[in-house]
Amino acid sequence: MAEEKVKDISQEAENVILRLKEDGGGKLVLTTSQIRKFLASVNALTNKVDVYHAQNPGAVELSPTLASAVKYLKVQLAYQAGREPKKVKPFVETARLKERIDGIGTDLRAYEDFAHYVEALVAYHKFYGGED
Repeated sequence: MAEEKVKDISQEAENVILRLKEDGGGKLVLTTSQIRKFLASVNALTNKVDVYHAQNPGAVELSPTLASAVKYLKVQLAYQAGREPKKVKPFVETARLKERIDGIGTDLRAYEDFAHYVEALVAYHKFYGGED
């Protein structure tokens, strides 16, 4: 069943990128480097989550500190969207990133799914011709 969930995340990410490409008249206006900045933040947090999980093997919830760091990702998104409102904001809204972050709460698995979703967004962006 977990494999099916990953497929859904992948398909949803692909659909987001295709929608953005269609909205851009067949071109992705968002650059890879613009979304990779957010991916770097997610990856840094994922490293902390992995360490926490290794130290707490049975944990199914994030620590309060990690849950707070997840919420802080919204601030980073807002900053990027504010810097490039015509490029980044449509991406954030179409991918429903803020809603997905809100849905994580303290759920460790939900965070892992979110991290995979962001990775898939970057991968499909590059696959469908996103420029650097």
